[in-house]
Amino acid sequence: MVETAGNYGKHRRVPYLVEEDGKLKTVYVPAMSGESLAHAYQEHLVREALSAGLPVCDDCQRGEFYKSMDEVHFAPKLFNREEVFESVLANLSEVVDITISVLSSEIEKERNKKKQNEDKIKELEKFRGFMENLVKSEKPRDYILKNLSLASQVFGNYVIKKGILDLPPVKIEDIIVKSCVVEDVGGFLYTGSAPIRRSSAFQVSYALPVKSVALFATSEPQLHARHAQMDASSKKGNASEQMIYYVETGTALYGFTFNLDLDAIGVSAITSKPILDENEIKKRREASLKALFRMLSSSQFGAKLSRFFPVGGITELIVAVTDHPFVVTSPIYDDYIEKTQRRLKVLKSFGEESFLVVAGEEKVPEEALKEAIDYLHEKEAF
Repeated sequence: MVETAGNYGKHRRVPYLVEEDGKLKTVYVPAMSGESLAHAYQEHLVREALSAGLPVCDDCQRGEFYKSMDEVHFAPKLFNREEVFESVLANLSEVVDITISVLSSEIEKERNKKKQNEDKIKELEKFRGFMENLVKSEKPRDYILKNLSLASQVFGNYVIKKGILDLPPVKIEDIIVKSCVVEDVGGFLYTGSAPIRRSSAFQVSYALPVKSVALFATSEPQLHARHAQMDASSKKGNASEQMIYYVETGTALYGFTFNLDLDAIGVSAITSKPILDENEIKKRREASLKALFRMLSSSQFGAKLSRFFPVGGITELIVAVTDHPFVVTSPIYDDYIEKTQRRLKVLKSFGEESFLVVAGEEKVPEEALKEAIDYLHEKEAF
């Protein structure tokens, strides 16, 4: 559990089983959530995608990974790409007429209520006015982009939610994947009238202390003070002159696992068929690998890095590339490298090809990651 109580910020702790004197016991150890690591990875993915000229939606560009969680957050994707706008809203005047009719009916219902909601009526009239101006506009897409927030509300809450546009689940997934690399790689849960779930192509575990040092892992509160400048006339004892607070910091040797399914990128989760052309799929795969490289190389993951940047670094790293689903043995175990190698040998006996690289004393993590990326490049994965 992690929370802030008053001026005390707690570090996340999780229950952890350890063996001592032949008996199992539960201890609570400092940890870093998989959600935190996934957020960091997706922030790096945004940068790598944009630098490669790949599309990223506005929310994801801001690091706000709402994704296409409902009709209102999905609606902007109808307007951002010209080809999507032209294909989905080819009969714009018909869509506008039906929407105006629906809005007029809603306004009438609100006015006939005994207790009228004036704010609701004003909002509905604003929506109707927007649609009336939209159909008169010479460049409707430009008009929508200038009023994107309002357009998203009208299209999300009425045009899409009321089924005025014919958008089957396959079409919605197609539009989202084409519009945003982060939602393609990181998945989304669209909770519209026909819910659509796209599983993330990457998985990440909690970062937990390795077994051999779990009992030595600690989290301790550190005292901090914020001082405010005061002049001679200021009253002493004013709350703003000084603020003390405690922040817990954790110390341990952590291990975590990251999986990336390159075959899932650019492919429909509904039909299992490619949504994008091969060239763009390869670009997205490369961006997703570079994002992982950048995250590990820069150590830009975790909270409060501006004042709590970890003192330490990556001591070991193992990368396995396989044709079929495979997860390396969890690094919380001391012998995870040996066990992973043995498991891959078994797969090899079945004729399955694999690639394994280990970073440790002789090889730095960046070298190991580059070897894996070079291997995938030779295999024409991108």
